[in-house]
Amino acid sequence: MTDDSARNADHDAMTDHWWWRPGWRIGTRFYAWHITQDDQAEVHDLAQRYRTALSTIETLDPIPDEWLHMTMQGVGHVEDINIAALDFVTLRVADRLRVLAPITTSYLRADISSEAVSLTPDDPAAFAEVRRAIRAGITDALGECSESEDGFRAHVSVAYGNADADAAPIREALDRAEPAAPSTATYTKVSLIRMHRDQRMYEWDVIREVPLGE
Repeated sequence: MTDDSARNADHDAMTDHWWWRPGWRIGTRFYAWHITQDDQAEVHDLAQRYRTALSTIETLDPIPDEWLHMTMQGVGHVEDINIAALDFVTLRVADRLRVLAPITTSYLRADISSEAVSLTPDDPAAFAEVRRAIRAGITDALGECSESEDGFRAHVSVAYGNADADAAPIREALDRAEPAAPSTATYTKVSLIRMHRDQRMYEWDVIREVPLGE
């Protein structure tokens, strides 16, 4: 069983998030399943509260509302997956997600990982279940699923680190900004996106949307 309290414990220092992962470069386009935050007004308000608190910290890159997301599962590089295969993935993922209910959750405290400041939902296990369903759908369609099932941490990042930095002043700024009451979000769909990070930010087009539940 995963110890979420330990996984979400603050790091003492941050580092640059923008190192190039294997297979990534300027021009890379990648298919992935994300839970976007485009219709989550309370998440936007909470993110803005923390972005404002962190605005003087130059080692952080704030994430605009339009690019807030919860990473769920990668599918693969665009050049490796044709449209027919992508349609089949979407169909099988939809079959798997049909039996899961929409998720209502809340966020409050911002956590500090080695590369990001993020919001953790109060029921991370619900999102882990969604990810397992997505992985099963991808495997149904393609025979395998990239990335490990282990190590998943449900979160919505609000800022990425862009250099080595001490986390202590970041923690102090976040604590001063923490609101008294949590922010609520209800998620009814998962999005298949085509993403890139050409401009030191994850940006995307939504290719498909699949509902949670019937």
